[in-house]
Amino acid sequence: MRIRRLDLTRFGRFTDHPLDFGSPEDGKPDFHLIVGTNEAGKSTLTAAIVDLFFGIGQRSPYDFLHGYDTMQLGAALDLPSGTREFVRVKRGARLRDASGQAIDEGVLTAGLSGITREAYRMMFCLDEETLRLGGESILASQGELGQLLFSASAGLAGFGATLTKLQETADAFHKARARSSELSTFKTRLDALKARKDEINVLATTYAQLVQDRDGAAAQYETSLAERGKSKLRLDEINRYLSALPDLAAARALRQDLATLADVPQPPAAWTGRLPELIAADSRLKAASEIASASVERIRRERDGIQLVQSVIEAGPAIDALHTGEARYVAALDIPKRQSELAVITGNLKTLAERLDRRDADPSQLVLPASLVGKLRGLIDRRSGIHERRQSARREHIRASEADAAARQVLEGFGPAKPDESSVARLQLVLDQARASDHVARETSARRIVVQLREKLADQVSQLSPWSGEIDQLNAVRVPTADQIEDWRGRAETIRQSLVTHASEIESLTSTTIELSAKSDSIKAATGLVDHAAALATRARRDDAWLSHRRAMDHATAEAFESALRQDDGITDTQLRQTSQAAELRQAVQGLATASARLKRVEDLHSRALDLKLALERETAGALTAIGLPADMRLSELDRWLSRRLSVLDINAGLKSVSIDLQAAQDDAAAQIERLTSALKIAGIASPEVAFDSLLLSLQAIVDQQKKQRSDLANAAKAVETHSTEVAARKRDLAEAQAIDDEWQRDWSTAVGSCWLGQVPSPPGPDEINQILSLLAEIPPLEAERESLSHRIAAMKQDQEQFAQAVQSIAGTLRLAATDDPLKLAAGLRQQLELARLNDQKRRSKQADFDQAEIVHREAMEGIALHQAEASTLTAFFGVGSLLEVSAMIDQANRRSDLERQLKLLGERVTAACRSETLDAAEAILANLDQSQLETEAATLTARIDGQDREAHELHARHMQADRALAAIGGDDAVARLDEERRTLLVELEEKAITFARRKLGIAAAHQALQIYRETHRTSMLQCASEAFQTITKGAYSGLKTQPSGDKEILLGVMATGGSKLATDMSTGTRAQLYLALRIAGYHEFAKTRPSLPFIADDILETFDDFRSEEACRLLTEMAKTGQVVVATHHRHLIDIARGICPAITVHELPV
Repeated sequence: MRIRRLDLTRFGRFTDHPLDFGSPEDGKPDFHLIVGTNEAGKSTLTAAIVDLFFGIGQRSPYDFLHGYDTMQLGAALDLPSGTREFVRVKRGARLRDASGQAIDEGVLTAGLSGITREAYRMMFCLDEETLRLGGESILASQGELGQLLFSASAGLAGFGATLTKLQETADAFHKARARSSELSTFKTRLDALKARKDEINVLATTYAQLVQDRDGAAAQYETSLAERGKSKLRLDEINRYLSALPDLAAARALRQDLATLADVPQPPAAWTGRLPELIAADSRLKAASEIASASVERIRRERDGIQLVQSVIEAGPAIDALHTGEARYVAALDIPKRQSELAVITGNLKTLAERLDRRDADPSQLVLPASLVGKLRGLIDRRSGIHERRQSARREHIRASEADAAARQVLEGFGPAKPDESSVARLQLVLDQARASDHVARETSARRIVVQLREKLADQVSQLSPWSGEIDQLNAVRVPTADQIEDWRGRAETIRQSLVTHASEIESLTSTTIELSAKSDSIKAATGLVDHAAALATRARRDDAWLSHRRAMDHATAEAFESALRQDDGITDTQLRQTSQAAELRQAVQGLATASARLKRVEDLHSRALDLKLALERETAGALTAIGLPADMRLSELDRWLSRRLSVLDINAGLKSVSIDLQAAQDDAAAQIERLTSALKIAGIASPEVAFDSLLLSLQAIVDQQKKQRSDLANAAKAVETHSTEVAARKRDLAEAQAIDDEWQRDWSTAVGSCWLGQVPSPPGPDEINQILSLLAEIPPLEAERESLSHRIAAMKQDQEQFAQAVQSIAGTLRLAATDDPLKLAAGLRQQLELARLNDQKRRSKQADFDQAEIVHREAMEGIALHQAEASTLTAFFGVGSLLEVSAMIDQANRRSDLERQLKLLGERVTAACRSETLDAAEAILANLDQSQLETEAATLTARIDGQDREAHELHARHMQADRALAAIGGDDAVARLDEERRTLLVELEEKAITFARRKLGIAAAHQALQIYRETHRTSMLQCASEAFQTITKGAYSGLKTQPSGDKEILLGVMATGGSKLATDMSTGTRAQLYLALRIAGYHEFAKTRPSLPFIADDILETFDDFRSEEACRLLTEMAKTGQVVVATHHRHLIDIARGICPAITVHELPV
């Protein structure tokens, strides 16, 4: 399928813009270059083609000019069934024909060979970003051949990275010999849940006793808190009364002070801040008024003292206008000089007439017309060329005749014998095939690799110590699998953690039993208490003594019963008096029993773990001994040994493969030597050499000799033909030169005879007329200058007369005495005008100052009036005569306000302390109280509260201790919750394990598919990619090859110097070029089995220099021979490069 025409009707920045790709020409590449500036729509073009094929997306970024619902594309497509018109719109029937009728999407899908939108973008669209990602995918694949071939043909630049990411996700759940994983985390969590369940699963009777102890301690604690609260409330009340008594005394004193200030009026609050300003403004305003009045009088006197000359000012414009006339008057003083210049010019014109031998003629009449001067100069200029052409044609005719004779003599010198062209072609074919063979490079490379692999193999085998043996034995030995080693490591780690945990628990439980035993003994020794078991034993002895006494009823049994009863009562009394100590003793005894039981259980588990460790060591030792390794080797060392073993086996396999390549290269060398020897025998030469290079040089010398002989003969024949043709041409040139010379002579005689030059007795020749024309050219400028000077002299005389009249007129108006020097009189007029204008400016300035001084004086008087009115308001309010007295009255009013504010604050404090509404009510309450009694009661309550605080702290500590003991074993459903959590964790583990298995199987299937794809396509695709890579790198790399690496093959670039480089070691630019070469190979591979589709490339040559751009165009041209190729760029110089490679290319220009 190909695009014949693309209609960008309404899409992106385009409106009704067609791109006509035309019909393909047979035998010519279908190559199209689209050129446009940045933002011209090159990327839009790629998106338009994709949207045309597969539909406009739900959210298109190209609806910025045309509405989303109005977007439309069209095209004429060449399908296998013929050319059809398509229209793609967004609404309704989205795919239509030219008449607007709906078309089934299957028509386009069939033409696209059934590939999807994403597959088309990946396989047939290429841009700079895709090249960059392709280079990164080469790094991600580590050069693995299968991944590179598949990603290039499918366009999936991130395929290797996706496989790597999937493998990392799977390894995160579980990986052999990994230190940590999700699976080990799940195991740890399950073990922790089991340990937690064993810890809290206690007997119901123990739990009930703990609940009883907690509730009893809580009740005692609540009672103690209630008693302490009552005491605290009474103490707070006494403290409030004691703090209120001093405030009440202060309030009574303030009332007395306020009584003395009752008659002082209360001024507005603003007067306090305003009064200082009024006092300061009084003197300031008076001083300002006096200064303003004096300033007005002074400025009036200065203004009236300035005198004006009004008549001079009125004549100012006329005096100013004298400047122009004065300048012309001064310039007219040069009239004598200009007259001298006029005389000189007139003399020069007479001299020119004499030099032209026309002394009596008017020089202006000698000037020739411009057309005639041009014609004469043209004929003069042509004369030398025509003469030289005639002489040159004569010389060239003689030289060509001599060369023709010499060439014929050389051709006759060759004999009749000629080299056989077919034999030369056969020898050249053998030579080309020998040179094209790469057996030398392959043999050299294989030998180098064999040496490297043997050295590496010896080094790796030496690292297998202490194992010793042959390589075949190493391959046959049965080694532990990765799962088995991981199982050993996991079991060892579990046993180690168990031993560490058990040792820690044994140490902790041992310390706990010692502490609890010591605590119970100390409580017994300090209080005389006995533990619960001893108390029960004493109670049993009392009951037995009572039964014995009832049976006997004698003195001895009575004394025994009395002794047992006293002992039991003593224990009971001690327990009742020391309840908290008895509870602590009971808890210590219970804790000691629990700790002892747990210690025994942990010691059993520790012994069992030691047995498991010994069994595991025996198992690993047996496996290591079977391999031939020390029984005490650590698992980490075994991992490294197994890794080195695999490395040795891989190197040995690679060595065998390279040895096979070496033998193949040697066989190819022998075959080539045989062909070269046979070719030399056919040529009649028996060469004693057997070396490939020597035979190649011998055959090359024979071919070169025969080629040179044929070339010399052809050159001689061609030379005869060439020289014969040249003799005829030179003869024609000589005839043409002579005819041109005759025509020039006729034109010259006509031109000279048409003017006074032809009227002289002997007409002058071209050289004389050339000098005459130069002299005649000087006459017009001199005539023009003479006319100009005459006019200027007359104008200067007129300017002098006009200036003198103007000066005399102004002097008469001002009644000034006239003088003979107009310039001096004009200077005097300007001085008077300048002085008059200066005085006028000074008077205006003083008048402005006078007006401003009057305004200042008026404002000062208005300020004094306002100030006096405001001061009168304050003095009248207080009934005083001055502002200073007002200040004293305001101070008294402010003091009264402060006293009232303090009294209000004290009253609020007293009423708050007494919890009363008014100060009088609070005063009544405090009047009935004695301060000394209150202080005594407060001291007593403080001591009582301290004791209650200590008791409450002790009870709270007992309650918290009981609560912690109960919380440590959890509630009745704690074990059930732990079982539920464990089941949930097992379900989650099952789901993750299934996902892990599916992911590992998928990765394995992908690797297997890559291997199959590699084996299927490696030969054709690798050969095509190798040739493309050599072309695009300008021969810096001679091609591509592969190298085995375990179960994979790694891609190598073969450098022109003979060396090789891993794909991952190439530069960023070279990796991009490698990816382009692989994509080109993938395109050709696709085209072998399916109809070709349009290939779109957008600015892929952005980072290429001109040389690599040229080679890239060469590769794209080869692609265009298979299918349609469209390349977009903004570099105009690529047009010339592309046309140089593919003259049939079609260039399209995008509008700006």
